[in-house]
Amino acid sequence: MKTVVVTEPIHEAGIAVLKRREDVELIEGRRLGAEALAQALMRADAVAVRTFKLDAATLARSNRLAVVAKHGVGCDNIDIAHLSGRGIPVAITASANKVAVAEQVLAFLLMIAKDPLAYDRAARAGDWAFRTSLKAYELDGRTMLIIGFGRIGREVAVRARAFGMRVLVSDIAIDHAAAKALGCIVVEDFRAHLAETDVLTVHVPKTPVTAGFIGAGEIDAMKRGAVIINCARGGIVAEAPLVAALQSGKLAAAALDVFDEEPLARDHPLLAAPNVWLSPHSAGSSAEAGRRMAVDTAQNILDAFDGKLDPANTFNLAELAAAAGRSV
Repeated sequence: MKTVVVTEPIHEAGIAVLKRREDVELIEGRRLGAEALAQALMRADAVAVRTFKLDAATLARSNRLAVVAKHGVGCDNIDIAHLSGRGIPVAITASANKVAVAEQVLAFLLMIAKDPLAYDRAARAGDWAFRTSLKAYELDGRTMLIIGFGRIGREVAVRARAFGMRVLVSDIAIDHAAAKALGCIVVEDFRAHLAETDVLTVHVPKTPVTAGFIGAGEIDAMKRGAVIINCARGGIVAEAPLVAALQSGKLAAAALDVFDEEPLARDHPLLAAPNVWLSPHSAGSSAEAGRRMAVDTAQNILDAFDGKLDPANTFNLAELAAAAGRSV
């Protein structure tokens, strides 16, 4: 019998996948207090986790652990180095929320470009003259720079191209064939193209390399009136220079789903910054994505038990290979 601990609530469709296996004992953390959950984690063969912090101290007490399955793709709440050193895979739901996040990026962009709330207020107030303000602008012909051309970045590109945007894409190891098929332009050094970028959107994981990736220097290099969108991870876009650029008018607007610290403090400067759109780390949380993530999380656990976890869903694949090489 394998013990699976689900630290936080997930869609019932994922719970059902686990319950169908006769060799699985399911423990749902939402039904437990902190101490009972800690005891359950100690005897877990698998852990399904959303945002619960799995640090090295917690993981070290789990002697039977065979896999950690993330409900999502970002693993900054999990000590990857500790698990990799023990040869334990970290599974992610690689494709489950790509559409939801891409749609959020375009929703943000349309809110910025069209500002429907302003037009709604004008209509309700009888201010028909507002239509002559020409506040709204078109996306057609504008340049979007996508940093990170993985699953989500490609979905964003498809939607931006559908609006007639010129799309530049940049990544460490980019799929040139995919970029060409989508009508995108590959750029090796994204910083060389910031001055021509109308909309910058980031879709890379947060690592020591990408933390602060878009900082004061990059924002200063952008054209006046540009827009920055971050639906990836907090800290990839540095918040202090972003706020300063919004306050000075250097940037026309910004839209953020993720932040350095979550939830935002009530006195956070972003809350008072002009022309900023915010959401509570929810871009990937559509009804459809929630179901897919739960089902995929559960299936990843069962696949790991059965020795057939998809490498494409294994977040620490390279680290596991390196660890195995060192142990030989």
